[in-house]
Amino acid sequence: MINSLFNLFKKALRTEPPKQVSLREQLVPRIRHVSFLKILQEHGVPEQQQPVTTALCGELLVSYAFDLPDQFIMASPSQLEQAGIAVSEVPALALWNLARLMPRTEHFDKQGCMVVRTGGELEATLLLLDTFMEYMHVNSLGKEIVAAVPRRDCLLLCDARNAGALAELGSLAEKIFTEAQDAHALSAQKMLRRDGRWELFTGH
Repeated sequence: MINSLFNLFKKALRTEPPKQVSLREQLVPRIRHVSFLKILQEHGVPEQQQPVTTALCGELLVSYAFDLPDQFIMASPSQLEQAGIAVSEVPALALWNLARLMPRTEHFDKQGCMVVRTGGELEATLLLLDTFMEYMHVNSLGKEIVAAVPRRDCLLLCDARNAGALAELGSLAEKIFTEAQDAHALSAQKMLRRDGRWELFTGH
């Protein structure tokens, strides 16, 4: 039963991390749908073996994992203890590693909606990087940014004041989200960045 769960992920999950790897440097955040935790529970994963998570916005949360060359290892409290990482330092450490590992981004404009690509299925995690969002705020999208992450490898951004771009973002998010319902799918919800945080966007 657990094996069928592991097939939902890009990489297989192991119980014990290889000792030779510096796990502090491999801890990264991943964006998940809230159903992720429900799926783990339904597949019998004990609570103490479930990954540490933090809320993001609406249907989305942030989980943490050790990103190794051939697998992801869920960063449960017990795994973190083995790696010598306190739960309290997980978000900051994971963001530091993400910023260090993030490849160069590419932006494609579709009727005012910015499609962001990075490769490596890291696009959704860009929501967490303040430096990237500040750059988009200053150089491209203005004061109010609306975002959607229909898949973990797709980030859509636009200026909240541009009605045409908002319509395009909504249409693209729905299309991309619904055309392939697999482990990569996240949510078609629209989010507004305000004071460095994401909240559900309900329109003006």
